Formats: sequence, C-alpha cells, structure tokens
Amino acid sequence: MASEASGIRASRAPRGAAVGPALLLGVVASLAVIGLSRVGALAGWETRAVDAFLFLRAQVRAPEIVLVQIDEDAFRELGERQPLSRRYLADLAEFLIRNGARVVVLDILLQTPTAPEEDEAFVAVARRWAPAGRLVLAQEAVAHEAAEGTRYRLKPHFSSALDGPAGFVNAPIDADGVVRRFDPLLPANGRGFLPSLALATVAAYGGVPSAALAKVLEGGPRAELRLPVSDGSRQPGPAEAVSVNALAMMRWRISYAGPPGTLAAFPAGPLVALARSGQAMAADNPFRDRIVLVGGTFALSRDFYPTPTGFMAGVEVHGNAVHTLLTRRATLPPPWWLNLGVLVFTCLAVALFSLWLRPLVATLASVALVAALAIASYEAYRRGGYWLDFVAPVAAMLLYQQGARIVARRRLRAAFGQYVSPEVMARVLRRGSALAGEMRVVSVLVSDLRGFTTLCERLTPAEVTDAMNEYLTVMVGCILAHRGMVSDFIGDGILAFYGAPLDDAEHAWHAVQTAHEMQAALDALNTRWAREGKLPLAMGIAVNTGPAYAGTIGAPRKRKYAVLGDTVNTTARIEGLNRQLGTRILIGRATLDAVRDRVIVRSRDAVLVKGKAVPVEVFELVGLGTAPAPEAAGRLAEAKA
Repeated sequence: MASEASGIRASRAPRGAAVGPALLLGVVASLAVIGLSRVGALAGWETRAVDAFLFLRAQVRAPEIVLVQIDEDAFRELGERQPLSRRYLADLAEFLIRNGARVVVLDILLQTPTAPEEDEAFVAVARRWAPAGRLVLAQEAVAHEAAEGTRYRLKPHFSSALDGPAGFVNAPIDADGVVRRFDPLLPANGRGFLPSLALATVAAYGGVPSAALAKVLEGGPRAELRLPVSDGSRQPGPAEAVSVNALAMMRWRISYAGPPGTLAAFPAGPLVALARSGQAMAADNPFRDRIVLVGGTFALSRDFYPTPTGFMAGVEVHGNAVHTLLTRRATLPPPWWLNLGVLVFTCLAVALFSLWLRPLVATLASVALVAALAIASYEAYRRGGYWLDFVAPVAAMLLYQQGARIVARRRLRAAFGQYVSPEVMARVLRRGSALAGEMRVVSVLVSDLRGFTTLCERLTPAEVTDAMNEYLTVMVGCILAHRGMVSDFIGDGILAFYGAPLDDAEHAWHAVQTAHEMQAALDALNTRWAREGKLPLAMGIAVNTGPAYAGTIGAPRKRKYAVLGDTVNTTARIEGLNRQLGTRILIGRATLDAVRDRVIVRSRDAVLVKGKAVPVEVFELVGLGTAPAPEAAGRLAEAKA
C-alpha cells in the first residue's frame, strides 16, 4: 500500500482543457437569453432601462414647439363648462395664426354641437386656415374587427365642414399605466392608414397638404412620405423620406425632451384677451414660425398621464410625440446582428474572466464590462436615439454565473460526495474549496487488514465480496462520522485524511477518534461473524499529522481530490510497523503533540522506516481520555508550526 501511495504525483489539467466547457456554457447562456428576449421575458427590464436613460439625460431643446394651455384660470373664465366655448377656440386659433404660428394644433375633441353661433364661428376659422395646412384638428380613432384584423375609423367632427388636416389622439398605455410610445399610423377601415395627430402636424409643418398625405397613406406600406427633420431652428428642416412601413409596423418610443414643463408653454387666457382687444403681437413673437399645440390643462379635463419623466398633460405628450418625429429620435433597435454580437461577446468574455482570473477579480471585470456596455448604450441613445441592448448581456452574465455555480457544485459533489459526510459536503458547497491544490496541515489515517489472504482462500468470491462490503461500510461510517474524507481503497486498505478540503482545528483528534472507533467496530463485527461461523479479521491503523499537498489530481478523464506528500507516505510506513510491534493503532509524534491530554499512549521509541533517513517516533494508542484539554488547540497550532 505504501508503494502505491508514494507513487502518485500531482497532475494538473492544462488550462486549455477547461476553456471549451466554459465557452460552451457561455454560448448556452446566450441562446437561453435570446429565447427569453424573443418571448418578451426581458421587455419590462429593457423598458425600465430606457426610462432610466430618459431620466438621466439632460433636457433637449425643442425650438419648433410651443404649448398654449387652457389652464384653471381660463377654465374659470369659461364658466367651468364643457365642451369648451367654440368661439373661444376660434378666437385663439385665429390670433395665433395671424401672429405667425406656422401650424396651430387643437388637442381638443370637437364631436358634439354646442351653441350654433359659436360652432359657426369656429367653422369659419377652420375653413379659412385648415385647407392651407395651418390648422390641425384632433379626432378619436375607433377600433372594430374586420376580416383582415383590427381596423380603425375616425369619429366625425360636430360638422362635416371641418375637413382638413386631422389626426387621431389615441395614445397606447403600457401595462403599468405609463405612456411611453405612440402609433404614428393605424390601419384604416378599407385600405391605407390613419395618421396620428403628431404625424398630421409634422406633415402640415413640412408643407404636405392633407389631401397629399391621405393619398400617400392609401398607397400601402411601400409608399414614402417626405417629412421635415429638425435643424434646431424655428423653420422646418430639410425633408427626408420615411417609409409608411417604418411608421406603421412599429410603435415608436416617445423621446421626451425632458420632465413636465420642458416645452415652452403660455396660458391661453391672456392671449384670448389680447385677441379680443384687437391688438397684434410683435413680429418676433414666441409663436412665429412654430408649431403651437393648444390643449386643456385644467383638472376637470382629466387629460393627464404618467410618463417616464413625470405626470404630464396630454397636450404636452403630443408635443413630445411631434418632437420625436421631427428629430427622428424614436428609440430604435440597431441591427439584430449587433445586439446578438454584443450578447455573445459578453457571455464569452465573462466565461474567460471566470476561468482565468481570481473570483473577486473576475467579478469586478464582469461588472466593469457590463458598466461599459451600459455607458455605450446610453451614449447611443443620447446621441442617436438607438437602444443598444445591455439588459440581455446582464441577464446572460447572471445566467452564466448561475450555470457556472451549478457546474461547480456538481464538480464538488463529484469530487467529495462519495467520500465525505453530508455535513462536510454541505460546508464545502457553502464555503467552497481550493480544488486547484494547496499545502495544508492534515492528519492522515491508513488502515490495513491482517489475514485477508487466508480469508480469500477459504471463502468463495461472493462471500469475500459480501464480507468486504460489510467491513468497508462500517469503517467508512466511522471515518465520515468524524469529518474525515475517504481518499482511496487500496486492496483491503483504506486511506483517509482530515483537515481538508475544509479547515478543521481538531483534525488530529478526529483522526485518532476514528482509529479507536474503527477497532471497536471491527471487534463488534468479529463477534458477530464468530457466531455465524466466519473467520475473524485483524486490522492495523496508523495516524500521522503534517503538511501535505491537497487538491484535485489525475488525468483529464479521471480526476479526484487527494492528499500527497511525505506525511502520507510516512503514515503508510508507520502502519506497516503494526505487524512488527504487535500493535493495533500507532500514531506519530505530531499527532500526539496535538492530542496529548486526550489520549493514553505507550511509547514505542523511534523506529527507522523504509524511505526515511531519520528514525520516526511512534506511539501505541491504548485508549482515549475522558475530555479534551483546554490547551489542546494551542498544541495543535504548535504541531502545524
């Protein structure tokens, strides 16, 4: 047995052998996250990430847009009655257009008639300015089911004379009640599409007549619409072609310019008073050449919505939708291959970090990588309105780490599960272990049977197998009961050790206890076997304490956790002395120093053993003391030193 123990040498698998499984786990994590993303499992996190970007981003200028708010003061002046006075709206729109507003947008539904003279006053203003694209009205889109799916039609105005630019004001609300997106187009009843209020406004601002807009939208998804792009001034910027398909096939994320109050706003009351006084505004007034959106902000309008940047009036939401179309800053995904490449790269990088770096450094490197992706995603959003997905890489990193943790636990169970007690196994899984190898002070136990050859000659192979299985079951139970780890069965011998893979300040005492209990257990077995007419067995045991290499050894296809070194070899040599000295349990000097006040021993002096130039002091274990001495821990520390 000693020759086999001494013949083992530490073997360490090449690092490249572990790269393949780590990368494979990274690819599996990537594919799993792609699947989760496709079914929408990450949508909520992605949405909140963009919300955070909006919150962090500085306010953005929107020089083309001005709001005119019918606030609480104006509503009181109107007698707090709804529908709002049509003459009031007519005077306000007329005043704004005559003072240079390029487009006036009324975010007020005009569905039911009111006083005839007031309705006629508004119709007169609409006939004067709507055909020229200077006045855009709001309408409600009503859904109904058709053979080709859900289609929409616009609720008519109170008067059929109100023809001209118009758009629906329906705003999709997310499951959490927040308005984050808008539909530029909805499929119309019959064929073509209906424009949103924001799209109709931008088209009118760019000089596209309502009839031309309707014709383009009837042309189907392949048609193109030329819309102005913001150039940072009050004037419409250069027109660029936008496909109807791009407007219709996706729900655009609103690029809010900032929190509520970011867009320039003025109260309606003073403007109407100025209009009715007959006075004109200065040529360079705040409405000239701008898009002016008029809407109610009084409480009873109930036109307020949660947004990612705060609670906002509906007219301001539409103003931000107009801003989104003008700047083309809808949060659009980059090419699919870019997001996929970032995801796979992140997973593989985290896999290599975990393989090549220490755990803490690997974790810091992974966090730094994800932080870099988040910063890059924020910059892509801030500069170009693109959503470079970093939520999926974060999910993939967490999934990889969880997978790696599961694999590591399986490796630990494979390395230790058969050889240690459930208690020690739980501690290993909880605290981890240095599988790669380290020098530790351990206590080694070696046992060997006497008379086993004679037993084999007198019994059948089946009977020998039964006897050995019964014997080993009892012996292993003694070892595991005292936090030992069974390293090997070598013939009829057992090699076990204490103090690895986890620290155990009492490993020498636990090893000595095990040796004593093993002999007692064998005595009990022999008594029973004698009653059954079976031959008894004798066993020699040695316990020795000292430094040893503890770690995973073996070939790539067969590996295990073991201890190696002079301490192991010396223990095997000491066990062989039991035959020569006629003893059952021998312990070494270092073991005795660690447990002196807890054991009863008889000195056997120093003995020269094979392979050692210096004689080894050995002691026969006669019995165990009644209680541990308080200074035993100190003596153990001296033994380790």
